[in-house]
Amino acid sequence: MSITPPSKVNINCNSKEIQILASGVDTLILSVYLEWEDTEIFQYFNSLKEAARILNANSLGEIKKDNTFDRWPFEMKPHGSKGYAWILLGKDYALRVGNWTERSFSPNIMVEIRSETLWRLGVSEAVSQIINIIENMRAVITDVNLSRVDLCVDVMMPESLWGIHLLDYVVTRATDMVPHYKYRKLTGITIGKGVILLRMYDKPFEIKQSKKEWMFDIWGIKGAPESKKVIRFEFQLRREFLKEVGLNTIEHLKTKDVNAWAYCTEKWLKFQDRPGKHHNQKRTFAWWKKIQKGYRNYQGASPLVREKAFQVDKRQISQQIKGHLSSFIAMKREEKGIHPDKKESFSDCILEYMNEVKLQDKYIDADLQKRISKKRPRFHRTDQRRLGYGKATNQEVSKVFHLRKEDEGKENDRS
Repeated sequence: MSITPPSKVNINCNSKEIQILASGVDTLILSVYLEWEDTEIFQYFNSLKEAARILNANSLGEIKKDNTFDRWPFEMKPHGSKGYAWILLGKDYALRVGNWTERSFSPNIMVEIRSETLWRLGVSEAVSQIINIIENMRAVITDVNLSRVDLCVDVMMPESLWGIHLLDYVVTRATDMVPHYKYRKLTGITIGKGVILLRMYDKPFEIKQSKKEWMFDIWGIKGAPESKKVIRFEFQLRREFLKEVGLNTIEHLKTKDVNAWAYCTEKWLKFQDRPGKHHNQKRTFAWWKKIQKGYRNYQGASPLVREKAFQVDKRQISQQIKGHLSSFIAMKREEKGIHPDKKESFSDCILEYMNEVKLQDKYIDADLQKRISKKRPRFHRTDQRRLGYGKATNQEVSKVFHLRKEDEGKENDRS
């Protein structure tokens, strides 16, 4: 089946019709080199991994901060990945940890900082938090390099501009261009692959799938107006490309992310008129020029994201509870021969469920506590109103950003 573009499209819209809603880092993967003070943490990780293997399900672990009640809960996978022995999963971070004690060519830990974490805490705080967590594993960090960075700009633009016809006006060094459809509706376009690629996609449509409704608060809107689309332009940059544009360390990300965006949108890819003509006869569209200048350094903290994210989680789980409870009550009515039209309050349904649970298992309270503790890592989000692992001070942020800066030349050679 072929999907043909519309015969008339308004590709050359006025730049005033383009509104930049947000820009920032949406995914950040760090390569962390370190030296372990001891291998006691290895024994702890092995015990968690073995428990997960026996149960064939993730096991619960936590990293505690010395002499405090602060802790980072995580789930341990029953297997490793890509040469790393342990995989630790939390709401804010995902870690792959190696079981070698000395620094080698491979990083000791690979850290993925989640999208929500970056928008909620800001890049500086998010990095500072994970550095503190790793140091509480009794590790001495020597280098932190960038392994992958996703830079994005969210744009509100005329609906008529969005479509497969955009590919006719792409001027790029990439050879791969792939459109993505859902129910015959264009949802995204991927250009490039490997060390650099661009993803353009309908962000509100993606939000419906990912439940990242807090993004509307970042944008300051409740939804896209009629005849408008909110499209995310997101460049995924991997280590090899990051080195080419001088983005090696977190300090570079702090100072050179705008330059990387300019390279991606001015050198690697552009949208220009008069397809098929010589490049000297082409002109860059005004709307693309606005996107070229739309990235304004990485984002700061947005604490309201945490509250909105919890609201989404609670609403989703409440709907699930309502569905299971209605099934339970319907089954009980059939069991007891109760008339199907009998009206019952929500509290009556809850009471009926509680009575049934007590009959089934007198140890339900202990079992419930275990279940609650086990699921905590899925919802634990660092709260800036509490110290948690410590709100980043200027000294801590400086420590992270300038880590081994005096040895940067050697660091680049090792990379």
